[in-house]
Amino acid sequence: MRVPLVTAALVLLVAPARADDESHAPTVHKGGWVDLVATAYVGDGLRFNNPYRLSTVLGSDAQSLSRTAAYADFGGAMLLGDPAVLAHGLAVRVSSSLEGISQTVLTPSYLALHRWGPWGAFGRAGPTIVLTPDTTWGLEGAAGALWYARAGIGVSLELVGDVVYGAGTRDVAVATYPLLSAQAGLWVSWEAMP
Repeated sequence: MRVPLVTAALVLLVAPARADDESHAPTVHKGGWVDLVATAYVGDGLRFNNPYRLSTVLGSDAQSLSRTAAYADFGGAMLLGDPAVLAHGLAVRVSSSLEGISQTVLTPSYLALHRWGPWGAFGRAGPTIVLTPDTTWGLEGAAGALWYARAGIGVSLELVGDVVYGAGTRDVAVATYPLLSAQAGLWVSWEAMP
């Protein structure tokens, strides 16, 4: 008789604690969630091939590192799906140099976002199109972290990798320029939930 009473008492003591514990609450999925995003970043990077011996060379030969021009990056995106699982969408970014030779780059890309409360992680990938001074193209991939300081207003850090095909040199008909950049900025979103 004692064992059933002790068991019943333990169940009654544990049950309210588990009901209040959010880790055991059922997961709420946000089907039909739509997020419109505007971003603004500033960044700088490294170029891993410098055939023109730019003034910011960090090494001793043409294949050495050089610093890219600082740049501003503005964009917009639309995401669909549940960000607690994985939201998918499209992003368009426009980057423009802030120093040196004027250069403008357009990057349409696929975007994926996962959120944990005020925190988030995202990745994007797509073609990159250099519009000025000379038109060329390449590929871009990026990964970033996000923290919402207020509802809909976040601070973001992003690591961006590019491979751009450019004008040739005497040694190479079509040169490739690998780049690695870091950028920080604002992420502003407008969410619509069903």
